[in-house]
Amino acid sequence: MYGRYETFSGVPLGIQAVVSAIYEPGQQGTRDSIKLFPDEDGKQAQVDRIANSLGLCRVGWIFTDLVQTNSSGKIKLVRHADSHYLSAQESITAANFQNMYPNLTKKSSSLKFGSKQVTIVVTGDAENQIGLEAYQVSQQCMAMVRAGVLLPTKDAPELGYVREPKVGPNLDVFYKLKDQYGNEVTKVARPLPVEYL
Repeated sequence: MYGRYETFSGVPLGIQAVVSAIYEPGQQGTRDSIKLFPDEDGKQAQVDRIANSLGLCRVGWIFTDLVQTNSSGKIKLVRHADSHYLSAQESITAANFQNMYPNLTKKSSSLKFGSKQVTIVVTGDAENQIGLEAYQVSQQCMAMVRAGVLLPTKDAPELGYVREPKVGPNLDVFYKLKDQYGNEVTKVARPLPVEYL
């Protein structure tokens, strides 16, 4: 998606992305993921140059999972609290885009913090109509993807797993859950057995 950023008055210090155009790169979709092909013919670079000359920049990416429930045109509700809103692979792709386009700021020692890139999912809503949902992954997700330790599982698209880093210091990743007594317990994420990968 190409567009520009504007002030959003709905929240303090709010910024909104205004989308002006969508470019569809070469891709292959599966049930749970999208593979974007490399820009070998230079089309993406040409689109970036044209967008830049029009005062536009990349503001995010968009994808769809629309499935009709029947011939009436109703759309199946796939993403909800009892399934998932973004699959692990979609979250990893979103983190990759956010890492590729960091937010530049003088307030950070690295001159970068977070990202303004947005992920839009065109999907069925609770009324079985077409809806657009916007997401950004957290700083923690961005860091785990940057370190190469977050991967999707094979059979459960909503779940990801943490693996040992290939290079660099050993990173400990923690998560919290409630035990059978309702107490919040912190655990260390460990790699799944090979049969789940």
